Amino acid sequence: MRRVIFFIIIAIIFLAVLTGCWSARELEQLGVSLIMGIDVEDERILLTVEVVDPIHMQKSGSETDSGNSVKYVQGRGNNIFEAFRDITLKFDRRIFVSHNKVIIFGDEFARRGIVRHIDELFRDNEQRESAHILVAKGKKAYEVMGINNGLENMPADYILSLIKNFKLNPKAVDVNMIEYLRHYYHKGHNPYTGIIEKKKKRRIDNTGQGSENHDYELSVMGLAVFNEDILVGYLNGNNTKSLNFVANNIKGGIINFPTPVALVNKGTEAKKLHYNLSSIIVIKNKTKNDIEIRDGEVILKTKIKLRGAIGEVMGDIDISKEKNIKQMEKACSKVIEKNIRNTVKKVQREFGTDIFGYALVFHSKYPDEWRKVKKDWNEIFSKARLEVEADTHIIRTGLINIPIIRKKGE
Repeated sequence: MRRVIFFIIIAIIFLAVLTGCWSARELEQLGVSLIMGIDVEDERILLTVEVVDPIHMQKSGSETDSGNSVKYVQGRGNNIFEAFRDITLKFDRRIFVSHNKVIIFGDEFARRGIVRHIDELFRDNEQRESAHILVAKGKKAYEVMGINNGLENMPADYILSLIKNFKLNPKAVDVNMIEYLRHYYHKGHNPYTGIIEKKKKRRIDNTGQGSENHDYELSVMGLAVFNEDILVGYLNGNNTKSLNFVANNIKGGIINFPTPVALVNKGTEAKKLHYNLSSIIVIKNKTKNDIEIRDGEVILKTKIKLRGAIGEVMGDIDISKEKNIKQMEKACSKVIEKNIRNTVKKVQREFGTDIFGYALVFHSKYPDEWRKVKKDWNEIFSKARLEVEADTHIIRTGLINIPIIRKKGE
């Protein structure tokens, strides 16, 4: 009997102590951050946070718009932690970053070095290591925030959707915090991040609310190149696509290439407008990188195997014939190889930093030699010769085989 009473008393004590969450905080007491921008101004950190308004979160989608669903607050400090606390002197909520999806670094901030300033973002248990990283190309981070040219209710969701569209168009990259640090710690493999650029748009729909931000749109095409943690420049969309090929990051997208048969057109205007470019949709891609040392010279080697479907044919070519399909495959492979060569040469010449990951292959294949050259790898990479081979296989042609330009009976 005493044992039963003892267990009942223990159970009552546990129920009294463990019931509920002692550290729980109500939503109304927090400022939930969805996206943050980090800049440097007057030699101090400037932190800009997009905070969702909980009142509008509870309303239906028809009653919510980007103009009143979020608020923007800023804090300044000698470091990021102090900037967060500075916000509490101006804003009535404590910033809660567990739902933060994107971190944008200003151009000037990134050129001074990122890793040395972001200790707080990894030390704080609220911050997501999976948060996406972007660099505001040529701008302060806060200058690209607050723009929503999409159908999402909040600008943060608009930006997040643009990042995720990387799977449809490899002219952009998707890099999160932990991936950035992994590349940073790999000796010889320098990191890169996505970019975000503010652009004026041609106004067609005049149903906007008249805000100047309705005249702008955001683009994530391209990437930011780093030497260790210091921003050194940018690559355009086509160069970014080539890097994604080398890095085996192609998830989809299209490849444009000159149609191997001349376009049937008596005039020359069509050729001027590049109407002779056909497209292949990427279904599956596999890239294998290798390193070879020949007579003391380092050779970078990349082999690409691509399976795709014909997306569009511009020109008079009958793709029901196998020989014509082979010509299309060869033309596509040739363009991939040319673009990769141009991109690697550009990075070697302008930045002198290996962002492709060839250093990892060298380290794995030649561990003894790597210990001797790792300190000078960027210089070795800059002078290395590239051999690239692409192999394209078309496995689908779409609903038509005869070119639409050809008239019946011809």
